[in-house]
Amino acid sequence: MLNRKLGPACAIAACLAAAIASASFEVEVNPGTAPVGRGLPLIINGRETNWDTVAVFVMPGETLALEVPPDEPGTGWIAHGGTLVESGPGRSEWIAPEAAGRYRLVAVCGASVKELNAFVKVPRAQVRNGELNGYRLGNYPKTNPFPGFVVPDGFIEVTPELLDTPLSPRHTLGQFVPPEPSGWPKYIVLREDLILKLELLTDLIVEKGHACTRLEVMSGFRTPARQDARGGGRNSAHIYGGAADVYIDESGNGSLDDLNGDGKSDSQDARLLASYVDELEQRYPEFVGGVGWYRRTRARTAFVHVDTRGERMRWNQ
Repeated sequence: MLNRKLGPACAIAACLAAAIASASFEVEVNPGTAPVGRGLPLIINGRETNWDTVAVFVMPGETLALEVPPDEPGTGWIAHGGTLVESGPGRSEWIAPEAAGRYRLVAVCGASVKELNAFVKVPRAQVRNGELNGYRLGNYPKTNPFPGFVVPDGFIEVTPELLDTPLSPRHTLGQFVPPEPSGWPKYIVLREDLILKLELLTDLIVEKGHACTRLEVMSGFRTPARQDARGGGRNSAHIYGGAADVYIDESGNGSLDDLNGDGKSDSQDARLLASYVDELEQRYPEFVGGVGWYRRTRARTAFVHVDTRGERMRWNQ
């Protein structure tokens, strides 16, 4: 459903966008693509982005405010599911359907075609005895020390077909799914500000002269049950979908790259990576959070914990 009458050029793009919206294949993410984007800027719930692909996480029936520049005639949106309503020049509202899942929305005008992957969550009210459709989540603490986090209102349903779904220019849904041997579907929580922070951090890393097509995510979301089993404390930022343990691995050997040029992959490289997160938060205070750098062990590489808890916290192990 397109919310504006299209001129000839936009009609061609609309046909392309409709094909994208109805296709059964997944859009491939190019990890080397910088998240600057081209052409058509999008404004989603008041936040502007120039990415060619972006993701949002919403509840059933929730409304998204969508904007594109109204300067050119025919600019508009196509929604593959849900209800799309034009609310003004260049502005639309998308009402999420009741059924959980991933829904494609496409912004189109002329040669510009950009995709929004909207994930409609399963409401928390459907969790019974710490389980959702047979998937063990565990129970959330009644309180937490993080000013930016609350108990999730719902969970993203993940099937094998959705693992490669792009969330941003560099990251896919599967990177943040726990590597548990349990069956499908799985359910996770993920915050949009975490994805944005990781993209901005990668930009800064490249700015510093390091090769980095994307950050490798060692650990993203953890269920409260898994966090309890790890013995790392119940109130981890990971259970709220606002944390990721990351490292740079351009060599592809599973270890943090030698960032300081001393010929070794060790805690000093993790410490340098953590300093880049510090610099990022100085540039963008709205992404303030926790940063911890971890030494290499026999079982794993050195890495850095990054989160968006809403207050500054630093540690190392």
